[in-house]
Amino acid sequence: MIRFLLVSLLVVAVSASVLDHAAQFQEFKLKHGKTYKNQVEETRRFNIYKSNLESIAAHNARYEQGLETYTLAANKFADMTRQEFSAKLALQKATKPKLNITRTFKMPKGVEAPASVDWRSNAVTPVKNQGNCGSCWAFSLTGSTEGAYALKYGNVVALSEQQLVDCTTDLNFGCDGGYLEDNFPYISKKGLQSESSYPYEGVDGKCRYDESNVVTRVDDYVAIYEDEEALQNAVGTVGPVSIAINADFIQFYDSGIFHMAICYIFGLNHGVLAVGYGSENGEDYWIIKNSWGADWGENGYIRFKRGVNECGMAEDTVYPIIN
Repeated sequence: MIRFLLVSLLVVAVSASVLDHAAQFQEFKLKHGKTYKNQVEETRRFNIYKSNLESIAAHNARYEQGLETYTLAANKFADMTRQEFSAKLALQKATKPKLNITRTFKMPKGVEAPASVDWRSNAVTPVKNQGNCGSCWAFSLTGSTEGAYALKYGNVVALSEQQLVDCTTDLNFGCDGGYLEDNFPYISKKGLQSESSYPYEGVDGKCRYDESNVVTRVDDYVAIYEDEEALQNAVGTVGPVSIAINADFIQFYDSGIFHMAICYIFGLNHGVLAVGYGSENGEDYWIIKNSWGADWGENGYIRFKRGVNECGMAEDTVYPIIN
């Protein structure tokens, strides 16, 4: 009798858990506008969602015990496997030998990088959203160019990612990915239009370049490879810098200072923007602007642990110069 009662209670508990997950999944679909082609696909997505919820809960329990430095959340990517999420990212590895870089970073004489810096107040546009288009590379490039323009002219202007997606198909692959530093010769020659004159659509389109709407060109560009100290000096003294990262493990990032030992420097697959750095409770961090919307992470940003080349962030970086 006692055994039967225990089994019955276990069945009730499991059923309640399944119902709870099902209710959460319905809320998730409504919140993020999720629809699936058939019931088979919906069941598959529910099972993925449930598995992700369990992993997120386990991680956050470790955070509460002081074993992790960041929290996770069941965000809009919670119905995707890590493999699917990784496939969605579309930064192409830079082909360094064909790039004719005219400058490498040198710390200006008599200038010292500050202990902390945050360019968001005067050199960074609001967080944008690349949607289902693998155009992270374009958002990273417009971000560093927006920063250089703002610090040169004192005016923050959003520049067009869609122009880069549509008009650089001889080099990039539109929504299927692109490069970072290899694109600055195009920006130097053609310039970038304002986002308002060439708005983002999130799909590959026909080039509609209009020189009369160009906001700025760049005069030069500086690449920094495999040197986090130089990257910090550049961000501290020059402005926002385009960087490539391995984004496989930040799918559910919510808050805190991200650090994961297995986030390797290999497989850089996502372009983002380093906009500052600082320290919190003795932990040094980077401030990274993402392009997954303001409903991801810390209002669209992630903080990386500084000084350990987190997720390969110092491997491949570049910023433009506007004279």
